[in-house]
Amino acid sequence: MTTTFRRTTRLGLAGSGIATVLATAALIAPFAHADATQHVAVAGSDHTAGCSYTVTAVGVVGYSSSDSGADVTFYDNGAVIGTVEVPAIGTTTTTWRPAAAGTHEVTAKVAGISTRWIVPATVTVAPSTGTGSAACGLPSFSG
Repeated sequence: MTTTFRRTTRLGLAGSGIATVLATAALIAPFAHADATQHVAVAGSDHTAGCSYTVTAVGVVGYSSSDSGADVTFYDNGAVIGTVEVPAIGTTTTTWRPAAAGTHEVTAKVAGISTRWIVPATVTVAPSTGTGSAACGLPSFSG
């Protein structure tokens, strides 16, 4: 009888330990709950520090039945880029100007009934090679 009690207690403790590890992992990794159909897209290529780019939260669904939806806050490596109200269903954009060269994780968080993260985009930003608007290249007039 004692052996059964110890085995059951050990299994109960092991189950509690596993639950604790899973709960901790969920808190540490906020993007684990991101909806894969929703993601962040950064326009352009060969991104350069100091230049402006359009960042889009794709496939965001608002929570309101009226014309407006939830607020979407955009982030660059955890620093707020800006907050925009998304339409009831659709996408929303903001302008991003990376200040420094390096790897940037650009993401967004949707506030509403339950706050959730949108799948991030990882962007490599090159250092600025010039001064003023010339450093950002010429605008495209096609299309």
